Amino acid sequence: MTSATDAPLRSPRGTLDDFLSAADITPLPVLSDEAWAAVRRRAARSLAWRMCTLRNLLVHRGQILPDVLGFAWGGIYRTLLVGSIVTTSYRNEGHFRAGERIFGTSDFFWGSFVRPRAAPDFADILRIVNLRHHVAGVVRPRAAGGVQVIDGYEADYAYVATAFVESIRRGLAICGLAPDSRRGRDLGSQICTILYQVAGATGLCRVPRDLAAHERFRDAYDRRLRERPPSARVRRMAQEIARRIIPLTAVAAGETVRGHIGRHLDPETAEFLFPGGDVPAELERQRDEWRHRFAVDSAQDALDRRAAARRAIRERSDVVALEKAYADAAPHDTDDRLIGAILLHAFDATGSAARPLERRTIELAAGEPLITQGRTVGEMYVVLSSTAPLVVLHTAEAGAEPRQVATLAAPTVLGEIGMWRGQPAVATVLSRQPNRLEVFVIDAERFAALKEEPGFRAATAAEVQRRLSLNSAGTGTLLDETAARTGDPLLGSIAQLFRYLTGDSHVSLDAVIGLADHATPAECVEALRGQVDDVIRAGDLPAELQPLLRQIVATIG
Repeated sequence: MTSATDAPLRSPRGTLDDFLSAADITPLPVLSDEAWAAVRRRAARSLAWRMCTLRNLLVHRGQILPDVLGFAWGGIYRTLLVGSIVTTSYRNEGHFRAGERIFGTSDFFWGSFVRPRAAPDFADILRIVNLRHHVAGVVRPRAAGGVQVIDGYEADYAYVATAFVESIRRGLAICGLAPDSRRGRDLGSQICTILYQVAGATGLCRVPRDLAAHERFRDAYDRRLRERPPSARVRRMAQEIARRIIPLTAVAAGETVRGHIGRHLDPETAEFLFPGGDVPAELERQRDEWRHRFAVDSAQDALDRRAAARRAIRERSDVVALEKAYADAAPHDTDDRLIGAILLHAFDATGSAARPLERRTIELAAGEPLITQGRTVGEMYVVLSSTAPLVVLHTAEAGAEPRQVATLAAPTVLGEIGMWRGQPAVATVLSRQPNRLEVFVIDAERFAALKEEPGFRAATAAEVQRRLSLNSAGTGTLLDETAARTGDPLLGSIAQLFRYLTGDSHVSLDAVIGLADHATPAECVEALRGQVDDVIRAGDLPAELQPLLRQIVATIG
């Protein structure tokens, strides 16, 4: 019989089925709170005992936890070999927020071990994690509650848990517990249970059946990584992300940056992210700065402090209303990601941008516009409730009758595209009958801060795509086919930029022309717009593709 590891890899669908047989895949087991607590306690005791080596006692002054955390972070770095994870992070500009990325991940995993699942503060951490993932476009809400990883990313999502498991097992091996020994496999099974359960809390619904299936998935996925490595551009993105976060994880691991890389990253990952062992001196200086900041309180104290800060924000009346609007919008798959991004901004904002949102009641007469096509939009609205539907009208050309293109119900967001572009509105929004709207108003100053939020940028692009009813798969296929037929490198560049900006994190980005590796999504949009203009002027695009691309580049950013 041929194993899944030995069998030729099938045409990729992005699921566990690409790597495992059906017998090796199971729905995520449902554990009771008692069973969950028991497996955590047992694994924690075993980890503490096995990692309690003379080296750790000397290096960490009797503490074992820093070395455990170091190997856990090693799993994060392993995931940077996965192109979709890197491009998703980069598209959402997560690489610019090292502290947010690490603190959020740390709170979640640390909370998973030290807090019961039913504890209010852990439930709060989980809500924030799932909100971030949804705004980033990685998961979607489930009707029964919680979230589920979106189609095509199941295997990548599962590999995050796999990477954590294997990094911790590698640490145990370094500390003397052979992975294939009886005790090593027993503890490995416990760690698998914990990490896949944690992944399940954030959207993974199917998992490898047992430790042996986990190992087959690991081997098959790693083999694909080696057969189809990320492009040079994606690798440089991964290296940029690694350099931004490794000073923080080195502090958590109680090591220098170089020592952290040498001990906690597996050799293949270390060479991928820091080729030739190149560790810039600046990273060690940054590590010292973070170490002084971490010295203020313990991991437990920091977890409690951030939980208290979130609770204070969550009790604000505007945040309560936003959370209700987000929950009401999510089942309808409308612009809930935009509302979620505004909600995240309320949790993350500092200074003047942290002030509560202005709430306003707007009375509209029948036929009275809230937004008028051709006029500059000076405010964005989060419509919490309305007594009647709103309609969207568009006039294609001067003198033509306006055409109704959409009907909107609360909760919804209006005016974000006009505000984003700083140009007149492209449609009119009005009510056919008298209407009372309860809205949050986001003025130009608040919008300027909101526009810097990576989640809002990604959610806005996704909402544009949805509102245009653009068949991105068909457009992308047409672009790919045209580029392949003509051999035009500029068309190849356009095809990859288009797929990347409309949410395809599996695109390799190896054909993109004239764009820096550290380019932001806004710069990618500008590159796409310029390259499309060039090929349209040259007459190299099929006639049916021209209006689609003109429409998307005019409104995506």
